[in-house]
Amino acid sequence: MGSSSRESLLYKIVDTVIFDKVVIHFVNEMDSGTRFFVNGHPFYSDGFNAYWLMLMASDPSQREKVTSVFQKASSFSLNVARTWAFSDGGFKPLQKSPGLYNEDMFKGLDFVIAEAKKYGIYLILSLVNNYNNFGGRSQYVQWARERGENVSSDDDFYRNAVIRNYYKNHVQTVLSRVNTFTGVAYKDDETVFAWELINEPRCQDDLSGKTLQAS
Repeated sequence: MGSSSRESLLYKIVDTVIFDKVVIHFVNEMDSGTRFFVNGHPFYSDGFNAYWLMLMASDPSQREKVTSVFQKASSFSLNVARTWAFSDGGFKPLQKSPGLYNEDMFKGLDFVIAEAKKYGIYLILSLVNNYNNFGGRSQYVQWARERGENVSSDDDFYRNAVIRNYYKNHVQTVLSRVNTFTGVAYKDDETVFAWELINEPRCQDDLSGKTLQAS
């Protein structure tokens, strides 16, 4: 995830798996933020990427594939997975247009979070893509352009007030979502290890990084 991961993640943490039951706690950061601790003990993560989990789980007939991935990961002692909590416009979107959501996709993400907990797999949820796969920054810019905003590049994602509000509203919607399987709001679910604000952020208009930091 790169050296800027601490700035782009809002951290939570988990404990351990005991007799196939997951005991979960929020993070305690110690040692000037260089290590994670749970109940006074260091927590070490060993994880994997699986961007497609929500998409697959949005079809109930395919959910066994998500379960299988978590089962196999757990058997290899993997304990963290990074996956998308976005799909903007296009094919099978989570967010059809600004503020309009696909409930089937959201239920897919509900399932991913609930199923991950069963197998002691904790999640890093990414909230938008730098690239145009699954919508990403370019889709937000296009939505704003369609509404008459004077935008010229994907880097306006970081500067345009309308686009920034679209994104902030998406973050609020995801964090406040109440899981239909567990009844727990995402923001209160200890299964979520971290929130990744954007996957592999770039700003070609400002290679100094100042625009990204200001955003």
